[in-house]
Amino acid sequence: MLKKLFSTVLLGTLLLTNTPITQAATIKEKKADNAAEQRKLEKSIKKQESKISKEQRQINAIDAAINENIFRVSEKNKQIRQLNERIEELEADIIHYEEMLKRQEELLGDRLRVLQENDGNSIKWEEVIFGSKDLGDLFSRVMAGKKIAEQDDKMISAYLETQKKLADAKATLVDKKEERVKEKEALLVQKKELNQQMKARSATLKKLRQGKTKFTTKLLNAKELQATLEAQERAIAAAKAAAKAAAKAAAEKAAAEKAAAEKAAEAAEKNNAGTSKKVVSATPVASVPSGSAQFVRPASGSVSQGFGPASGANGYTFHNGVDFRGSVGSSIVAAASGTVITAGSGGPYGNHVMISHFLNGKVYTTVYAHMNSLSVHAGQTVSQGQQIGTLGNTGNSTGAHLHFELHIGGYQYSATGPANTVNPLAYL
Repeated sequence: MLKKLFSTVLLGTLLLTNTPITQAATIKEKKADNAAEQRKLEKSIKKQESKISKEQRQINAIDAAINENIFRVSEKNKQIRQLNERIEELEADIIHYEEMLKRQEELLGDRLRVLQENDGNSIKWEEVIFGSKDLGDLFSRVMAGKKIAEQDDKMISAYLETQKKLADAKATLVDKKEERVKEKEALLVQKKELNQQMKARSATLKKLRQGKTKFTTKLLNAKELQATLEAQERAIAAAKAAAKAAAKAAAEKAAAEKAAAEKAAEAAEKNNAGTSKKVVSATPVASVPSGSAQFVRPASGSVSQGFGPASGANGYTFHNGVDFRGSVGSSIVAAASGTVITAGSGGPYGNHVMISHFLNGKVYTTVYAHMNSLSVHAGQTVSQGQQIGTLGNTGNSTGAHLHFELHIGGYQYSATGPANTVNPLAYL
């Protein structure tokens, strides 16, 4: 009995001693397993992020190439429209010159036949000389003949000039029609290339979707770009008209002020007549407003990426603008007074605004991209420093910032070179 009791106590002691050791070993193993699993998961996440980043850059590069080609197609369409207009003008000119020639031939009529019979002379001078009664009659006949000859020369010169204009117009018409054929052929090639790019993009996106990757990119299509270009033309025309009206109003105001000053000076002279003092009038000088720079900084943040060559990691090898870093929702203002070309969303720019400026007889275009919100609309006139929206992180953006471009002339896009963009920092 005692031996059995001792055995039971010993077994219980061993069991109590072994239980914590086994549990401790299990927890340690689980922690090690969990740590290994976490490292594996983190490595998988980084690998997936790297894959998505690489594929996103691939899509960005395709989008950049497509957008550039869309712009070229739009420009080519514009060139063809201009050629069509020129061809219509030439055809109208040809009809006009043909009608003019017909009228001139009717006016010349017998004079042309006389010229032909007289070997190019409109007057038979031997008849004038030998048919005269006296010296006075001879003088009268010579003067009359001279006037007739001068008039004939003018008629002939006008007729020959019209013939030359007609021939030039016909030759130019042939050249322009040939040019139109070539431009249409080039357009077909560009459209074919664009279709191939679009198919490649669709295939790439399909492949990436199968890999369950997500992208924020949205392509700016041809219709949207065409609408932008047309809106740009309207904005430039409106800006020029506004500048002309402002210049006229300023001239009228200056003239009125000058007249008023002269009138006041004249009245003062009369009032002071008979005294030794004399009032001298001065033409009022217009005050120069402070901050006379053509462009001001559109955002208050520091520069995170400058203008110039880029690595190509984001789908472009040339950065056409300047990036200003800042917090989402911070203010973005118009760099100069002008007319809003477009204010919308879509494409690599995300939420964006384009403004046309007509300054000192020159056209400029500014672009504000990746915005969070917009506070202007297309066709609206804005003043320098006026808020047009807030800073954001939309479109092909890797962080909150304002992408700002300055174009000399109308908007042009290129992912590989500056096109007509300039470094904005040199103008602010």
